[in-house]
Amino acid sequence: MFPKATTLLALCAGLAFNTQAETLTVSGSTSASHIVEVLAETYSAQNQGNQIAVQGIGSSAGITAVQKGAAKLGMSSRYLSDEEIKTELKSVTFAHDGIALVVNKNNPVQNLTKTQVSQIYHGEITNWNQVNGPDKKIAVVSRENASGSRFSFEDFMELTKDIKGIRVSDINPQAIVVNTNGMVKSLVSGNQHAIGYVSLGSIDQSIKALDFEGVSPTLDNLESGEYKISRPFLMLYKDKTLKADKTAKNFVDYIVSPQGQSIIDEQGYLASKIQ
Repeated sequence: MFPKATTLLALCAGLAFNTQAETLTVSGSTSASHIVEVLAETYSAQNQGNQIAVQGIGSSAGITAVQKGAAKLGMSSRYLSDEEIKTELKSVTFAHDGIALVVNKNNPVQNLTKTQVSQIYHGEITNWNQVNGPDKKIAVVSRENASGSRFSFEDFMELTKDIKGIRVSDINPQAIVVNTNGMVKSLVSGNQHAIGYVSLGSIDQSIKALDFEGVSPTLDNLESGEYKISRPFLMLYKDKTLKADKTAKNFVDYIVSPQGQSIIDEQGYLASKIQ
């Protein structure tokens, strides 16, 4: 009898543990996922038993995941479209980020204007010597269509066109398209003639960030408004989800709390105080 009782107790304990360790899934922007992963780690460390899985699948995919109930929370590095706003989807801005133009560390070019960037991505400027660089063909790197970074970048640089009332990308079809900030950095660091764009918070020693219109891509310049290529980091949810899921609500509250906002600043992003 005792062995059966012991087995039953062990089974009950296991079921209780599995219920307690239910994972909260946060899906969306690969740019925002870096800082959300840090926030998830610090939150989980302070709230034992709350597991948070952060999935960088792109802003549009994250929006769809929350809309369809595949994820309780989503991340977007672009503003929602009018159609998305009309749904039951809600959002809170928890940070702001810049988009930096990046080249290989050995590229002598230091600055580009909006006109030059537009012409490079349209395929009208094809050689670095047209922008005071070496006589080498430019390898243009962009992000995939679902990327919030690409959406914000193309919107700011006027790299879109309307076809039958639908806005579509108008960049050179020969551009190299990749899925993440990391892949952009990898291509640019390995190709002396490449150009791409990444999250300001993703810049490291492997690449060189260019000045834009004579302004360096720094947090100070982003906060002052001098650096113009910026976009929000949004946390997405449905009201009914936050009412039904205590962990989801507490995590959203945490990222906009003074502690969460302090971590965002420490990680090289701009807390949402500039709203």
